[in-house]
Amino acid sequence: MPQAILPLIPDGATPITDKLSVAKKDSRWIYFHGWDPIFSHGEDEIETFRMFTAQLICHGVCRNKDIVRAFGVSSRSVIRSVKKYREGGHHAFYAKRKQRGGTVITEEVKEKAHVLFLQGLTRQEVANELDIPNDTLRKAINDGRVIEPKKSAKSVASDKSTRSKEDASMQMGTACTRASERVLSALGLLQSAPTCFEPCRDVSFGAVLCSLPALACMFHEKDYVCVGSPTTG
Repeated sequence: MPQAILPLIPDGATPITDKLSVAKKDSRWIYFHGWDPIFSHGEDEIETFRMFTAQLICHGVCRNKDIVRAFGVSSRSVIRSVKKYREGGHHAFYAKRKQRGGTVITEEVKEKAHVLFLQGLTRQEVANELDIPNDTLRKAINDGRVIEPKKSAKSVASDKSTRSKEDASMQMGTACTRASERVLSALGLLQSAPTCFEPCRDVSFGAVLCSLPALACMFHEKDYVCVGSPTTG
């Protein structure tokens, strides 16, 4: 008849089972089987603790509740450790965590999106140009990561006095409106700015200005004639 082994626990050790115990010495946890030390790890080596205790449970040395009682950890964390050990062994506790892929909305994407919005493109058109999901762009706009210029309401025609005051109040200089587009152009991020038409009154020589595009289309450079030159009188 086999003789039963009496529980042997070293002084100051915390029992896990009647044969297994653990004691802390010089910032290290030391595990004992009877009086014999069998394993140790630093008190800050959390993954090693989880790996070894899960190994003990998986090999039938102790139970989940024994680890919970001895170390005061949560039952859920022990269950997760056991599952990790069974699926990946001890390597699973030291494998590098998978990092998320690079963010879609990079600084370059933000700048391109802003330029496209300034050119009058819709959200769907901007998303297509940048080859990103429309929902991703929408979330970035809602989070403030991408700036979508607000569409101005139908404005009232301005007069010359109002325009003069507005031009004088520009921080970048007199009549330096559309500051964001000027900055983007200076940085080489905007090749051209879209033409914007606004209702205006009291425009000096307005009729002449409106006719210039038509006149430019009528004449080719080679057809220009110098009138009133000094040689012809």
